[in-house]
Amino acid sequence: MMFKNLNLYFFFIVLIVVSVGAFMLFIPYLSAIFVAALFSVMFYGVYTFFEKILVNRKMIASTITCILIAFIIVLPLAGVGKMVANEVSGVVKYFATEDVNNQQAIVTFAEKFKQSTTGQTVFAHVEVTDVRESIIQLIKKVGGAIGPIVKKTYDSIVNGAIWIFVMFFSLFYFFIDGRRFVDKIKYLSPLRDKHEDMLIDKFVSMARATLKGTFIIGGIQGILGGIAFLIAGVASPIIWTVIMIFLSIIPALGASLIIIPGGIVMITLGYVWQGIFLIVVGFAVSTVDNFLRPKFIGGDTKMHSLLVFFSTIGGMSVYGIIGFVIGPIVMALAVAMWEIFATEFKDDIERFNA
Repeated sequence: MMFKNLNLYFFFIVLIVVSVGAFMLFIPYLSAIFVAALFSVMFYGVYTFFEKILVNRKMIASTITCILIAFIIVLPLAGVGKMVANEVSGVVKYFATEDVNNQQAIVTFAEKFKQSTTGQTVFAHVEVTDVRESIIQLIKKVGGAIGPIVKKTYDSIVNGAIWIFVMFFSLFYFFIDGRRFVDKIKYLSPLRDKHEDMLIDKFVSMARATLKGTFIIGGIQGILGGIAFLIAGVASPIIWTVIMIFLSIIPALGASLIIIPGGIVMITLGYVWQGIFLIVVGFAVSTVDNFLRPKFIGGDTKMHSLLVFFSTIGGMSVYGIIGFVIGPIVMALAVAMWEIFATEFKDDIERFNA
């Protein structure tokens, strides 16, 4: 008995199996490869500039561009991370110690909080000494828990080094052979060339708009919030600045999630003008976010602000912190695919709707 097209079926089965197996090899490093693709899009103009200067010496041009990216982005981020880690470590050591002066600071805080309106409501039947002991014990427990966390952090340094190596290794070849990779994918894709170009343009424009908008908006929000905390006398403004920069990823809210509650806490503790000042700055920062984000992201990519909001939030919930870029890109590609569908099947759609 002869099976018709058996060789064809067998070929596609083997093709799918080996393709899935090959894809699984990339799974541990997909995030590094994706970040490398984003950097290659963002800095491709810099690479071509060096390539022209060096008369088509692609490997040297790619190496210089990678080094430039390391100095502009990676090293500053590592420096900020070290500053934040040192400050957090100092705060933990300060409060976890048995020093009498440190415990007196806790007592002063507890007394001031109890004298406030909120404190009188919360601690109406609690003695200040009990509050002090509870706070001291809680902080000691937190300090004791820091040890395993620090150990885990040091254990993950090796993985982080491998991730950075994979990212730069991929980035090096994306600069050199990126266009050839894209042309190969376009050749194998059954889509029309104009639709493939449309999807590529969507990916590039959304990646640029998201990164540009996030870095600029995050920088503005974090710096404004950090300056406001410094003026209001809030402790550890560097830590709060970094936190606010990261929170600026969240559309419409951003750094105001820290600034406004901080203002409320300041008012509760009796620092009225400082608290009002922080609340005003918090609303101002939120307004800046609502004004700038659609201009940078939705405006550049012609995507509605509502889609930008849900793709950012949903992207982070599904893909983690890098989802703030992946989410909008996936959404932009989905919108582009539906636009292609509406164009290619326009007559059928109109006939069905008639």
